[in-house]
Amino acid sequence: MKGGNKGVAAKQLELLYVASLSALAIVLKFRFFEIPYPPAPFLKYDVSGIPLALIAFISVKNTVPALAVYYMVHVLIGADPIGMAMKCLAEASTFIPLTTLYKLKSSRALAAASAVIARTLIMVVANYLITPYWLILARWASTFEDAYTKTLAYLPHVALFNATLALVVAPLTLITYGILKKARYLA
Repeated sequence: MKGGNKGVAAKQLELLYVASLSALAIVLKFRFFEIPYPPAPFLKYDVSGIPLALIAFISVKNTVPALAVYYMVHVLIGADPIGMAMKCLAEASTFIPLTTLYKLKSSRALAAASAVIARTLIMVVANYLITPYWLILARWASTFEDAYTKTLAYLPHVALFNATLALVVAPLTLITYGILKKARYLA
């Protein structure tokens, strides 16, 4: 095989992995794979972030189209567009520090801890800024003051939910990546 063909084959294999992992992430986000967070049942645990993070291990540039497809498929089948945007932000804020620090040869524990901290902080700030407007748009609050009060009441749950989900997704991603790398499916 000539050198040029090897590069084409590698790119085709990368595309196959990205497409397969994107499809898996989409399926894992479906309702029957979700577990509601009891204090705030509109927040739902799922492990769709694991295949999205594996895509980032393959190539960070592929996460943008993967997240776009992940977002669009769920919105087209009826998911709340704002909620899905927040979900994509949450997953990106988990896998970017996780994969970046891991690739910089940081310890697994540091990479996972940074993912948990980043996701928790980013989602608390995002919810603080966006949720009051979403509550008014969804007619769950009639005034901005009411929406803001409700948002502040839910922020501790948002923080705990995102921290606990990242505590599951980050280590499982690192374990899965290690297995796939050892089996020579991923570089």
